[in-house]
Amino acid sequence: MSFMARALTSLLSVRLPALIAVLLAMCVAVPAAADQNDPRLDSLFEALQKTSSEAEIQLLTSQIWDRWTAFDNDSGTYRMMVTGMQLMNSGQLAQAEGVFTQIIAAQPDFAEAWNKRATVRFMRGDDDGSRQDIVEVIDREPRHFGALSGLGMIHLRNGNLQGALQAFEAALRVNPHLDMAETMITRLTRELKGQSL
Repeated sequence: MSFMARALTSLLSVRLPALIAVLLAMCVAVPAAADQNDPRLDSLFEALQKTSSEAEIQLLTSQIWDRWTAFDNDSGTYRMMVTGMQLMNSGQLAQAEGVFTQIIAAQPDFAEAWNKRATVRFMRGDDDGSRQDIVEVIDREPRHFGALSGLGMIHLRNGNLQGALQAFEAALRVNPHLDMAETMITRLTRELKGQSL
């Protein structure tokens, strides 16, 4: 089995479902009070760059996801987000995609709705749709390390090792504590050097 196949199998079978479950659990309990435009995000990202405390890393990361997922002054949109995430977490991917599509139609500037639909589309094997949604996320929130990591996964699944490397490197620049991205960068760098010999 090639490096790419081993890496993708490992990430998809072990890390990705666990990561999605953790992220969904973090997001479900958040009161609607923000989105990607929350001015508090700047200080959270600054602190994330400076800390080395595991507890603080987890807290800051959770607070960033909380702010991304909430939606200011619109409890209906937030309730739809929670519903979509619950559907996604329970494997009802077509229904989840439909909910996120409704949110995007009503609130096209809400980056996290695009990100959640990108995740669902990736899980459904729709790499083109997922990639298009990630472009929308990054356009609205260039620091979205989740979307950047997702782009890396898409490139990896499609055999674009250089693209995957660049996406994981971009994610790690934003959040220097992404162990999975760091691992993938190391593996991809080795693989690309091997291909160039």
